[in-house]
Amino acid sequence: MRFLILRILTHSELGMFHEYRRQGKEGSKQRAVNFDWDVVDRVFPAAKDTDRVEMDLLYDTDQGVGRARQWLKRQEKNWRLEGNCPKDKFYHFVDPGCLFAMEIDAGTAPGSGAWAVFPADHPVTRAVLADGESCRLAKSAMIALHDEEGERVWRLLGEARPDLFTVKHRESTMTMAAARNGGNGVALPPNPSRTVSILASVGYSLPDAVADLVDNAISADATEVSITFGRPDGGHGRWMGIADNGVGMDRATLEEAMRIGSASDYDQRSLGKYGYGLKGASWSQAKILTVVSKSEGAPACHLTWDVNDMDGWVAKSDPLERWEEEATALGGHGTVVLWKDMRPPQTMPNMRGLDPYSSEIMQLERHLALVFHRFLEGRAVGRKTVAILINGKRVEPNNPFGHPLASAYDAKTIRIPTCGEDGRVLVQAYLLPSEGEISSHHAPEGQDAVRRALDLIGLHGKRTETQGLFIYRHDRLIKWGGWHEMWNTTDEKTKLARVVVDFDHVLDDAFKINVSKRIVLLPQQLQEEIKKVADVARRDSQRKYRKGAAPAPAGAAGSAPGGLAPTVTGAGAVDAAPTPTAPMPTTPAPTNPAPAALSAGTAPASPATSATPALPPSRIAVKPVKTEKFFWKVTKGMTGTLDVQVSDLNPSLSALVQQIRDDPLAVAHLAAFLGRLDEVDAQSRLMAGGDA
Repeated sequence: MRFLILRILTHSELGMFHEYRRQGKEGSKQRAVNFDWDVVDRVFPAAKDTDRVEMDLLYDTDQGVGRARQWLKRQEKNWRLEGNCPKDKFYHFVDPGCLFAMEIDAGTAPGSGAWAVFPADHPVTRAVLADGESCRLAKSAMIALHDEEGERVWRLLGEARPDLFTVKHRESTMTMAAARNGGNGVALPPNPSRTVSILASVGYSLPDAVADLVDNAISADATEVSITFGRPDGGHGRWMGIADNGVGMDRATLEEAMRIGSASDYDQRSLGKYGYGLKGASWSQAKILTVVSKSEGAPACHLTWDVNDMDGWVAKSDPLERWEEEATALGGHGTVVLWKDMRPPQTMPNMRGLDPYSSEIMQLERHLALVFHRFLEGRAVGRKTVAILINGKRVEPNNPFGHPLASAYDAKTIRIPTCGEDGRVLVQAYLLPSEGEISSHHAPEGQDAVRRALDLIGLHGKRTETQGLFIYRHDRLIKWGGWHEMWNTTDEKTKLARVVVDFDHVLDDAFKINVSKRIVLLPQQLQEEIKKVADVARRDSQRKYRKGAAPAPAGAAGSAPGGLAPTVTGAGAVDAAPTPTAPMPTTPAPTNPAPAALSAGTAPASPATSATPALPPSRIAVKPVKTEKFFWKVTKGMTGTLDVQVSDLNPSLSALVQQIRDDPLAVAHLAAFLGRLDEVDAQSRLMAGGDA
């Protein structure tokens, strides 16, 4: 029964240290550290029948590490650590906010362990508070972590103070146990079918499970993922195939990939993490999993796991049936995952006008369109554009921040210390348009376009439930909606506020990412920084709600709320303006009359500068953004609008946008020009040169 107990010390507890009192900082007569009753109940469950729990503890002294008999003494409901008030000058640094850490083996009587105090600004303190478990520490004042619950924190403490704290290594512990048994232990391998049943209950839905396999395909550098969901009445039961054109696998690599907890070497961009997704996601949906793969220049190979035939954990390579060969056919390279004998969901989806089978396809399409929207849009860093097809139909991206009337606030990068490389989190808030603004914007396109736009921006559900944080790992959306306990409500008045939280694999441990990549614990330190960014968007959403969300009239002048980067559409309306103002007179851009005749040797005007743009100016939006990823980005919006984002990396281009943003025709020509530059890959050369 080994525990790690953590507490942030308060002013009243520091009287335990003589040095604190010698400095004249003492404010109370208390000479002990407080222990919460729930922590003592968990660590010492038998303590309910006593008022005193004794322990032999190591601690720091001026002469090095010392040992003292201390005890926990009951004080009404809670407890206090007494029996040792160090007189050592070593503790000159103690102040409120210090970290108190105790390792204790509660399986002995008296208990044995060690404790230490770290300054508030010590790297260990900062790293511990940046861990996902610190959410509980901030709320409970004291927490007790048992065994693997605190492995990362234990490692931090063990590396900082190996003379006081230990790190449990599972493999060495098992080896020592085997040595104690003289090598006469009994091998007890798990029952395969029962083990698979347990692993299959992780909690994947069909869309979640398919998304895990799309992760694998993207990590294998696939640019196309084709999903075939066979009709249940097609003669082969309920089945699905997920094919990609990635690099594929040879036989040895496939064998390792089919192993539970495979020892795959994930590169820094990989969307995988545990070597479990292929098997866990598949077994959650089907009893039979077949993987067919082919690397360039190598023959195709396949292996099958059948839940009903897994004796000895032997994956089969029996010949495939004719229809299976057709369903898993590959080109030069790639991988196909075939699920057979799939389990139907507990509750079949039921969408108006669709049968359950079609409803499942629609549900899957919506999920993938949202989760992988950056890959579908070609905006994932270091990745090529990915196409996802379901039964031959291309999945269109649903960018939750992509509406042309959405306004972006300044982005903020937050540094999170870890035991190795420091992690960085990019946080950016957005203010979305109201239903009225969306309806007005899309009214010229017809009611179907209005309904579609409202459905997309609401993520096909209630907008109150889709406000809050949208958390991305390596550009893949892993969790969205809600404020992660930073605020206790999804208020109607704040439903227009959304916040992007972007991180990469460096922070996986700190964020406690689980197997399905849907559980994320944000460190308290990060939550406080996010609240500062999100609070502005929430207040502006409330302000827009109170004012009835009337859109600014065309040509209105106004400033964006709280540091917003304005979004310009149509005739120059600033959509982010919280308070509509009176229309300002607009002057059309001057046009030069065509000369009667061209002078000799004069070339005709270039189509790129004189021809009418492909899209009408009213359907082109310009967004100044803060980013170092691009100079400009031209993308197609949800309803056919053209979205032009311009960063401040190139001051000249940024200044040009400021000059012409009230001239819709000039904006349209700029969009066409930037599009032509993209066709010749001009921007990548600028980025590579580092100088615009």
